[in-house]
Amino acid sequence: MENFDGLLLTMLKNRSLDYLKHELIKADTFQEIKDIHQRELDIRISTLEACNPDELLSVEIQEIVTKTLSLLPKQSKIIFELSRYSNKTNKEIAEELKISIKTVEYHITRTLKQLRTNLKDYLPFFLFLFY
Repeated sequence: MENFDGLLLTMLKNRSLDYLKHELIKADTFQEIKDIHQRELDIRISTLEACNPDELLSVEIQEIVTKTLSLLPKQSKIIFELSRYSNKTNKEIAEELKISIKTVEYHITRTLKQLRTNLKDYLPFFLFLFY
């Protein structure tokens, strides 16, 4: 029976060591995953911090806007530029151009519709950035 007790203790010791080694491996793995996750978060943070909103509109998008505006009727282009680039209200534009506010609204709506159509491929990009 002496050998049985020694054998039982040896088996218990070995099982305990196996369990503890396994726990150590799990802890190391969790730490590696945590480190990878931390690096990924650091990269995302640094990328967002380096993001310059002025550069979000790429040259390509600016070219599309410019081309779209150049293809519009002259009055639509003037009204849109006064509205968006000069930050004038519809009433101010109507008074300046001696037209009705409804006409101003019509031209702005028409221009925005054309821009949405021409920039449709970039919509997911804007949604991702701003929402």
